[in-house]
Amino acid sequence: MSNRNNEAFDIQDLRVFASVVANGSMTGAAKQLQIGQPAVTRTIKDLEAAVGFSLFERNGPRISPTAKGLSFFEDAQQVLASFQQVSTRAAALREERLQSLTLVATPAMAAGLMPALLHGLGEMLPPNIGLPTMDAEHLAHALHVGAADFGICSKPLAHADLECLRTATSSLVAILPPGLDDTSLDLARLNHTRLLTVGNSYRIKHAISAALADQGIEPQAELTTNSSLNAIVAARAGLGIAIVDPVSAYGVGVSGAKVVPLETEIRYEWGLFRRSGGLGSELETRLCESFCDASKSLGASCDA
Repeated sequence: MSNRNNEAFDIQDLRVFASVVANGSMTGAAKQLQIGQPAVTRTIKDLEAAVGFSLFERNGPRISPTAKGLSFFEDAQQVLASFQQVSTRAAALREERLQSLTLVATPAMAAGLMPALLHGLGEMLPPNIGLPTMDAEHLAHALHVGAADFGICSKPLAHADLECLRTATSSLVAILPPGLDDTSLDLARLNHTRLLTVGNSYRIKHAISAALADQGIEPQAELTTNSSLNAIVAARAGLGIAIVDPVSAYGVGVSGAKVVPLETEIRYEWGLFRRSGGLGSELETRLCESFCDASKSLGASCDA
């Protein structure tokens, strides 16, 4: 890289950088990539000159990514994934068959819906499957840059360059702590106990807060997390009442968790997305069918 006067960087430079971040050291990256440590050090130095900011904070032999370096690492991962997609698609064209499929999903969808969806593809399931998990905002970016073929997450996700192929609709549900034998949950119970739920204020938490405000209900306390599975397990442990998505509640099936409907319906939707402008295929058609089948098995309705 040094012979390019730090004016550009290539895919190998990004691989070296990503390896250093993953290993936490230049030495570890050199061993992983089977190259000399001086070459790794030189690549990182030249890459920092090319991007115009420090990628790592250095304390002797120990290094850690800077805030900008960590953000750049996320972008580098997307680029590396996109490059792998291009390579895989080239192989597919050469061999005239689909070699791989990359689907990105939020953790709830990956755990509660994706296994049944992929199983539903049957013989059309490619030999190599990629299933990275991420939040909805990063999922949209992965589809935008071509790092993934399809994505599944809760709605809304109305980005201009994304197309929603199918939408499933259901309602949020409650997970009761031990000792509560209710067959449904009156939201007023939250006036006297802790609410456990996912903390994204633009998705589940926003819908729950609106429903509680409509009824003048204020939870005694709250525990918010970035995973509905965490909320379910917390309810099972007796920390409060969880209100979560039905995909996690029914699709994962946490042992010992008591799932009941809410007396006040709180609508919940999720969708199958792709980048706009893509051409339909036989696999895409089957994927849409399998998405709806898997969603309906969880009690949801699905548009056609």
